[in-house]
Amino acid sequence: MTGRLFKALAVATSLVSSAAMAEEVATTGSSVKSGLELTVGVGFQAGAGYVYKNGPRADGTVGDVKLSDVANGGLAVLLDVGYRVNPSWYVGVFGQYTKVLTKNNPYSCPDTFDCSTNALRLGPNVQYHFSPEATFDPFVGLGFGIVLLNSTIDGSVPTPVPGANVALHIDSKIRGPEFVNVTVGGKWRLSNSLSFGPYLTGTYARYTVRAGTTTTTLPPALGGTTTETDLAPVDDGPYGLIILGVRGTFNL
Repeated sequence: MTGRLFKALAVATSLVSSAAMAEEVATTGSSVKSGLELTVGVGFQAGAGYVYKNGPRADGTVGDVKLSDVANGGLAVLLDVGYRVNPSWYVGVFGQYTKVLTKNNPYSCPDTFDCSTNALRLGPNVQYHFSPEATFDPFVGLGFGIVLLNSTIDGSVPTPVPGANVALHIDSKIRGPEFVNVTVGGKWRLSNSLSFGPYLTGTYARYTVRAGTTTTTLPPALGGTTTETDLAPVDDGPYGLIILGVRGTFNL
């Protein structure tokens, strides 16, 4: 009798355990569903390469202007919107705004000039998630797009007349394709609808179009006239970026 009771208890315990495990698997398996995703991130951007090659420079020479000449990096804000096709695959579009940390240099921003630059990256991307049901989910992403670089430069240059300086305002708009970007990162699941973690993005791109104007205003002693001219043509500037930051994802 006792033996039968123990056997019955063992069978019941096994059934309850199996049911609990099945329920846990079902719950875990349903935690990542298809649907819209919204990601917001912040990071620091650094680059190497060229803004342009073989063009006029502020020191009066013709030559190359490198990213390292004009900036100490940048502060980036990322927005990524897309659709989680299944637990492993995501398809979306990204946009990144970067406030470039400009620095004075002889080629594009002399010491007495005030310079401001921002950049915008836009394009589609896909991601593959290796462990979507785990507490920490590593992923890799691939994309491409377009980059827009906007700069303003303000300053003055002396003339032979003492105290009579010529005011300069340069408005530059540069754009070009981002041929590829690769992102690696990971997400800690804080809940079924919220995750958070680090990311690292590397890009290869090229500035191919440079447009804009130079506005020159003479001092009153020299007539006070204002002249606007188009920026001179330059050669393409190939470059690469590294962006390191953190991002939070909301499953809508």
